[in-house]
Amino acid sequence: MKIIVIGQSGSGKSTLARQIREITGYPLLPLDLLWHTTDYSTQAKQWFIQEQQSFMERNQSWIIEGNYASTLERRIKESDKVIWLQIPRYRAIYRVIIRSLKRKINKESRPDMPEAFSERFDKEYLGFLSFIWHFEETHEPEIQQLIQEANAQSKLIILTKKQEKQAFLMELTTNEQK
Repeated sequence: MKIIVIGQSGSGKSTLARQIREITGYPLLPLDLLWHTTDYSTQAKQWFIQEQQSFMERNQSWIIEGNYASTLERRIKESDKVIWLQIPRYRAIYRVIIRSLKRKINKESRPDMPEAFSERFDKEYLGFLSFIWHFEETHEPEIQQLIQEANAQSKLIILTKKQEKQAFLMELTTNEQK
């Protein structure tokens, strides 16, 4: 089984991906962990793409967590399930601010981020919050289009509530025990 977990920042992608890994034992590739170890250059982008491709080729089953639109098309095509977390923007903003504050206190609170990565509450951070606020208008249509172009509607699972996530995890647990 090949699973991708997508959704706006703060939607719970990393947490859900770790829970899926616990249930299935599949290898997990958190894309933030890769990308934020780079210098964000053109060469880094090529390395980032290659690392994803290598991970998908090396593993029969896998979980890849993160959006990164430049590589999303290939992941959608390769996956068996596309799990898209959708939450209200105000909740996403709240979660991102809380996780940033927690990480300032304890870097281990975000195990899917490189140790050296640090966030500053500056103009760039405000830009990131704006990105989250406008994600629904600016990025969701692009994701929907990629899913349609890949003819992947049948593998799409949209989760919007905590209860839906829990039901999905329960079903996954049941299927894994068979």
